[in-house]
Amino acid sequence: MVEEEMKDERPLVAGKGDNSPPPPLMDHRSKKCSLLLVAAHIFDKLAPLLKSAYVVEACLLKFLLQHNDTSNFLQPVPKILKVLDLMWSLMQDFELKPCLEHLMVSMLSSYRFSPVTPDFRNPRIYLTLLVAILRHHQTRRFLLKSVLLIGGHNLEVWLYHKFKTLTLRIFDKIKFPIFLHIKPPDDAGLADMVPTVWWERNRKEGDDSIANESTEERERKTKYEAACRTLQEKIEDIEAIQIEILKILLYHKDIVDGLTTRVVFIEKFRQFLKENTGMARIHEFNTCPLPVGLCFFHRMVKVLRYFWDDFRKEDPVRFVNSSEAFMPIQEFWSDTRDYFEFQRCGGSLSHLNKMLGAEVNKAQGIEIKDGQVIRVHKTEEESLEYPDTEMPSGNSLMELLDGVAVLYHIASHKQLGKMSTLRDNLTEYVLSLEDTEKKLKLCPNELSEVKMELERARVVFLEKITEQARQMAWVIAVIYSESKQEDVAWLLGVAMKTVEKASMYKQLFQYMPEFYIEIVINTYNALKNYFHPTSSMEQIPRIDELNEKYAMFLITNFANNRIVISDARDNIIQALACFTCYEKSLKVLETLPVENQRAMMLSLIAPYENRSWAQTNWILVRIWKGCGFGFRYSHLPHLVPSKVQLTEFGTASLQPPCPSKVFQNFMKEILHTESEVATRFLDTLLSQLNWSFSEFIGMMQEIQQVLSRTEPRLLETRQLKICSTCFEISVCLFRVLEMAVNIASDLFLDPAKPSSDLLLSRLIQLVCQVLNRITMKGGMFDSVVSLYITGMESVTYYPILSVIAGILIYLILKTDHASQTEATVALLSDHSFHLKTLEFMLGAKVQSEKPIDNIDSLKDRVFDFRHYKEVNEEEISALQQLISHIGQQQQTFVRKEQVVKDEDICTICYANPKSAMFQPCGHQSCRTCISQQMMSKKECFFCKAGIVAVLNLQE
Repeated sequence: MVEEEMKDERPLVAGKGDNSPPPPLMDHRSKKCSLLLVAAHIFDKLAPLLKSAYVVEACLLKFLLQHNDTSNFLQPVPKILKVLDLMWSLMQDFELKPCLEHLMVSMLSSYRFSPVTPDFRNPRIYLTLLVAILRHHQTRRFLLKSVLLIGGHNLEVWLYHKFKTLTLRIFDKIKFPIFLHIKPPDDAGLADMVPTVWWERNRKEGDDSIANESTEERERKTKYEAACRTLQEKIEDIEAIQIEILKILLYHKDIVDGLTTRVVFIEKFRQFLKENTGMARIHEFNTCPLPVGLCFFHRMVKVLRYFWDDFRKEDPVRFVNSSEAFMPIQEFWSDTRDYFEFQRCGGSLSHLNKMLGAEVNKAQGIEIKDGQVIRVHKTEEESLEYPDTEMPSGNSLMELLDGVAVLYHIASHKQLGKMSTLRDNLTEYVLSLEDTEKKLKLCPNELSEVKMELERARVVFLEKITEQARQMAWVIAVIYSESKQEDVAWLLGVAMKTVEKASMYKQLFQYMPEFYIEIVINTYNALKNYFHPTSSMEQIPRIDELNEKYAMFLITNFANNRIVISDARDNIIQALACFTCYEKSLKVLETLPVENQRAMMLSLIAPYENRSWAQTNWILVRIWKGCGFGFRYSHLPHLVPSKVQLTEFGTASLQPPCPSKVFQNFMKEILHTESEVATRFLDTLLSQLNWSFSEFIGMMQEIQQVLSRTEPRLLETRQLKICSTCFEISVCLFRVLEMAVNIASDLFLDPAKPSSDLLLSRLIQLVCQVLNRITMKGGMFDSVVSLYITGMESVTYYPILSVIAGILIYLILKTDHASQTEATVALLSDHSFHLKTLEFMLGAKVQSEKPIDNIDSLKDRVFDFRHYKEVNEEEISALQQLISHIGQQQQTFVRKEQVVKDEDICTICYANPKSAMFQPCGHQSCRTCISQQMMSKKECFFCKAGIVAVLNLQE
């Protein structure tokens, strides 16, 4: 009947029905009228049946599939549109709505669970049918409002109560975004698509892998890459259909009841995001799977850019191209925008409105008088303070852009990270296979059982590698393709420009949601560590400009006081620390404007008391690494690079040393010109060192006590981790101190410099304390280190003694004669200094006064820097010269002794006589103690009164 009507009349316009006037009432009806009467009788019997899910799936769905055109999804399918017109005309609402809901559920279930064939026939069939159905206006509006993009839980409960035989698990996560996901084939399907596998061999330094590839390996590589390209082309065809679906759902010229399809879609889209933020979840199974979220993100980016550029043609004056897109600042202070439970950079929205409401009005050029909004013209001064807002407010594309950013933040980035583990696992299996093959070659024929086990292991590794290489082909074609890389790079540019534009509005920057900061860091991390090397980062268009903008983002925001969210601040600092670990990215930092570089170093030196000093210290360490004594290693000499040694900075911490003379010179200039900043920096550095090393010693004593007991030794993993962390922090702080001594030794040795005597005495005291604790043979450190405790691999002699050697060499040997004498006298004057602690570095033994007898695992080892290739001959010679110089000076040195009465001794340190009196309270202490106190706070030790002046008692 449908075919007859199609022959008689022209196709109806989708969603509009037949707009021609009704035929006149005559004795002879037209053919169309007769067919409609017949159709009415048919639907009178058919409509109740179409309320059944079984009938819909078994009959209606098959009928629609038969008339669907899968070859050209860009054009309407008149027959399907006519069927939908008849259904809307001849069925009651209570019959039609369940029918359409069953139809969508059946299509989605068939799409999800149909087998994936090499030609992707099943996904194409159901997606093209969905396109054809959504082109019908009334059906599209109903599905969008009632079925698509709503929480799956409502639909599941409705179906459960309706049919009873279905369980909630059957409809778990049934949502529209599932249509935008491309299900990967099973292992057998992947074997058909990628019959030949290839994997990249482990590359060693100096190994030309391409030259060493065999002919067979090159052929396998060619076939493998060809299969990946073919697979990618097929996937892109399916993605084009999914993009067309979103274009239909984002149509914005079909206003009904004041709403367009796009407005309805955006409303449902925001609800979808709210359900998946992880904060407003009610039912865990109601959340969208991460693979689906990633596919949803990529399709949304493509459609958003399409409509953005299309709108740009209509309004080229106020709108920018999609390549320059960003979120304008006025979108963030709007009360109509709901960010769920995400924080703003400046805190909660209510707090910001209370503190900055007047500034928002000022930036918009409006005033509130007698409850009325009055627009005023900005003065020239106000225009300089707050630039005019850019791009039109309230545009639906802004809402979509913001939603895409949220979608990446809550789902897509996590899935990209998960996929990178597949590549890491494949690399590990390849290493294991190569190791097994190497053992097979070395295994003698007499060891037949060993050889058989190795051969069996080789077969297992080959099977796993073959399986994962095929899975990796899917990842290359679908997840880490150049097109997907471009989407993430585009979002990185959007987020960076959003932050840059918001920064121009002073304190109003705080209205920006903090997840935009996270997106900048995460997208760059994804491009650098997830996509790369599968899709090289170097192939991204304008990558140099992108790197430069990212570097500028880091150095301008890591010390941004407008960001009050501590997690966001820490993430920026950590991202900057990782950025400085790579030579190429460090060079990018060195090419930034000089004022930005100097501001960065000034911020790194200044914040030790007010910020995450451990991470800022790590940045200073990377700037110095490669210049210190024996400090040219990427990993500790006694360890091999592995996952066990990775710190919170991941593989960035294992990058080869790449010191920056540029930033060292900036630090040198700041320390010499900013005397107050330099003194505060060194004071806090020494204080943090004293704290971290004291904590380390305390933890070591606890571990030693446990090991000394006769009962079973139980050590907590957490305790070992804290101990190891304190040791590593101490070493890093010492390395920064080594850099400071090298580039600005006069801060310790020049009597004209403020607090130089105090800083030198504290430095020497700390060095002697470390030497005595570390070098004592049979002492606490030696006892624990010799046991090789799991979790304490980084606690060893080399890192701590090498930095101590470097400090003393720079302090004594690399200075002029007067400074050398000053430093030598300070070292020999310390009561805890012993020459044998220096000789220990070259193989001498320092016996403990109280050796430990209860630990059986002590080994008679000799530490000697000459056994380490990381220490060159020049450094060994300098260390020998240092020991010789100190030994000669010690023979003629006479330590000054003085007798101090009990009532005259300083009650703070009990080491020096009282020599200073505080004004106005009149309390007394030694000059050293009060000088150290005045560096941090100017108040009396005893009465906490403010100190106006410090007088010498001798005066």
